[in-house]
Amino acid sequence: MVDILILIAAVAAVFFILKIAFKVLKTVLLLGVAALVVYYLMEYGFLQGIF
Repeated sequence: MVDILILIAAVAAVFFILKIAFKVLKTVLLLGVAALVVYYLMEYGFLQGIF
């Protein structure tokens, strides 16, 4: 019985860790895409008037 409880707790812990990791990964990817867009805009001269 204790083994089943430990197994359930481990699965729940992995689930929550993956959920948090997915949120972090999504944030990092969004920041990366935003940085890439700004880089391309600067590279092709769209932001020359601002900077």
